[in-house]
Amino acid sequence: MIKVIIADDHYPVLEFLYKAIPWEQLGLEVIAQCSDGREVLEHCGNEVPDILITDIGMPRMNGLELIKSIKAINPDIQVVILSCHDEFQYAQNALKEGVKEYILKESLQPEELTKVLRQLSESIRANAVVKQKNDHLTHVLDQNTASIKNEFIRNLISNPIINEHKWLSELQQFGIHDVTQPIMPVLIYPNRYLEQKERFKGEELFSYAFDNVVNEIIDKPGVGVSFRHSSKQTFLLFSFVKSLKINPYEIIRGHLVVLLRSFERIGITVSAVTYEPAANPFEMKKSMMTLAFANDQRFYASIGSIYKWIPFKTSEADLFAYYEKAIDELRQLIPLESLDYGIVIKEWMQFLRDERFQADSVRSWILKLMMDIELKYNSLQHFHDRHAIGPLHHYIAQMDTIHEIEQFILTFIRDKILLAGEIKQNSQRLEIHEAKKYVTARLHEKIGMEEVAQILNLNPSYFSRFFKSETGETFTEYVTRVKMEKAKEKLNQSGSTVEQIAESLGYDNTSYFIKLFKAYSGYSPKEYRFMK
Repeated sequence: MIKVIIADDHYPVLEFLYKAIPWEQLGLEVIAQCSDGREVLEHCGNEVPDILITDIGMPRMNGLELIKSIKAINPDIQVVILSCHDEFQYAQNALKEGVKEYILKESLQPEELTKVLRQLSESIRANAVVKQKNDHLTHVLDQNTASIKNEFIRNLISNPIINEHKWLSELQQFGIHDVTQPIMPVLIYPNRYLEQKERFKGEELFSYAFDNVVNEIIDKPGVGVSFRHSSKQTFLLFSFVKSLKINPYEIIRGHLVVLLRSFERIGITVSAVTYEPAANPFEMKKSMMTLAFANDQRFYASIGSIYKWIPFKTSEADLFAYYEKAIDELRQLIPLESLDYGIVIKEWMQFLRDERFQADSVRSWILKLMMDIELKYNSLQHFHDRHAIGPLHHYIAQMDTIHEIEQFILTFIRDKILLAGEIKQNSQRLEIHEAKKYVTARLHEKIGMEEVAQILNLNPSYFSRFFKSETGETFTEYVTRVKMEKAKEKLNQSGSTVEQIAESLGYDNTSYFIKLFKAYSGYSPKEYRFMK
């Protein structure tokens, strides 16, 4: 339905127009009847009309003032003026504002206004069809252009340059008109990509928003040209024109600052890494390949920054030599519910930054830390599975910066600590908590219910009933479950024999251990290890 607002300071006129015109038959909907221009503008804050029927002489804001203001909101709005003033100056002023229909109230007939509204509505619908077709064609053209540009940049990086003249000609068509000047390449990439993709409900919508900002700021005459290389990488090319009057480095940096601020306004943080200008296509290919694969420098770069590519040397030391110390410190944070967990984590992250280990090594190291913590607490059933092992691997593998990894670990450990607190609060009384701690500390021994009850100063029968009512399982079932989960961990992560694992868990009879394990998991220990 085409939306209409009627504005007149005489209520009888409003009532007459509303009842006399066959609005629905014309495909029109009157969304408001207002007594002055201010009231119309207030309504436009919620819903903007396609047609305005307005009087000239109204209090607070007259019709001509209203037309100027409402055209700033909707330049395509169609306006019909109703006036008691048969004076040329009003008609002349109205024509200046683009008003095509000027009707005197004294001679107004419903049939006349109906005819005018029918013509306006037909015009609006026709224009909407044309606009839709133009938008579609523009969208198709943009998509085709983007595809051609993407193919161009991928060929440049992946394939040898055979025809330099053809390459330069294509670059001119994309927007770098003076190919005789050096060209400065810049790589931009979104920070916290996984978080942004989730916020935009998927990669497609995020890429659409990202490309729109780049095209608006960069892809215009006198600025530069952009090429999408991948979902996380976009190249920008700028003509590097040397001059005594201007510093091209400052000009290009200025464009990048504007670009990054434009991204910030829609909640996207982006970083940019620059390279020295290239004098020919072969230098350009080398520089862009370098930027595309400079993973380690990007890994340690500050988010939302503009920085220059430099040869980046990573540490040759073995990061896993520090693993035991790190896992011990992180594990202790959880049962102690330490409020200093952020300090400990930030110290380890600063250590990684200072040493500059390879990005892939850091991701592997962090993944093992998080998986070991997750397995430990899942096996003890201390926590619900908020960070499943599969997603852990997926998330960490896609984190491009140490900043993202730091934020992930802070959240991961915080969640564990919060859940530890929940367990203590809801737990099951102190005796249950102490009994479980006792079991955890003595998995290598035979553990009997009587000895635990004695340590807790409880009657064994009472302790048995109490433990079952609080946990939903008998004490013996609990001990067996914890030991079997520990057995799974050992089968997955060590080369120990089944006999050695059985002995390490307090079972001197291997056959009995195998029987328990199969009853618990559905597989024998050897079958389980083979499957994993």
